[in-house]
Amino acid sequence: MLTGYREKITSDRKRVYHCAMCMDILYFLGYDIDEQLPLHSTISRTRQLHPATVFESIFNKTFALFVDKGMVRGHTQAMDLAPGLL
Repeated sequence: MLTGYREKITSDRKRVYHCAMCMDILYFLGYDIDEQLPLHSTISRTRQLHPATVFESIFNKTFALFVDKGMVRGHTQAMDLAPGLL
């Protein structure tokens, strides 16, 4: 979900596809390059099981941790490519 917010991707299908194509995101999520991600329907069903406030709370807590660790500051977003991807 965090990737979806960062990349402005609102579709669960597109989120899963995007995550599967990005090695840095796979690494961050703890997946191997050839490991299958959950189906988009799993994400949709999970979101339907819990109220939106649960996910907002998790997102806010995660974002606060990023801010506390100095990973997020100001108003500018910058992304760094992994070596060898150019």
